[in-house]
Amino acid sequence: MLDKMSRVRFYTRGTVMNEEELLKQLAKDVRLSVPDEDMPSLLQVYHTFLEQVACLEKIQTEGVEPLVFPFDIEIHELREDEVQEVFDVQDILKNAKNTKENQILVFKVVE
Repeated sequence: MLDKMSRVRFYTRGTVMNEEELLKQLAKDVRLSVPDEDMPSLLQVYHTFLEQVACLEKIQTEGVEPLVFPFDIEIHELREDEVQEVFDVQDILKNAKNTKENQILVFKVVE
């Protein structure tokens, strides 16, 4: 179980940041901007989240079998796979702005 500072250090790879810096870095990483006037309410939500995580960490799970699905439901019949209508690649590519070798080109979103 990690304490709050350990989680912060884990995310920041050892660099110690205050909570506001951490939230700004997280926002930047997911390409969001957080105006300074919204930071107090974001910090409040962050603290609430940390409190909820702390409550979850207190739950005793020793010896509890992991669940793949939360309900015991038996599936008695599965549908058969059926061949569906397939669209022509060239018709689909007509709608794309940029294509190359029968693929749609999109702008880079990951640095």
